[in-house]
Amino acid sequence: MKAEHQDLLSVTGDPVARLLLSGQAETLREAEELYLDSCLPEVVRLLEGPLSDEELGETPLMRMLRAHGSRGWEEAVD
Repeated sequence: MKAEHQDLLSVTGDPVARLLLSGQAETLREAEELYLDSCLPEVVRLLEGPLSDEELGETPLMRMLRAHGSRGWEEAVD
């Protein structure tokens, strides 16, 4: 099974899939959260860029960020 994962790692450019296949994340949600944490500089770059609000909202990174939101974190703080 490990050899299959290594083969998949070598052909996928999807950073979330790479986190799952490498064992750095156990679930899709965990992989997405790790990816989003690593992309904060890219989020800032997008926000400072020339894209309209609509265009910004359509980028895959911002869509994923919105899908995760902060609701769970906010409820955990209470």
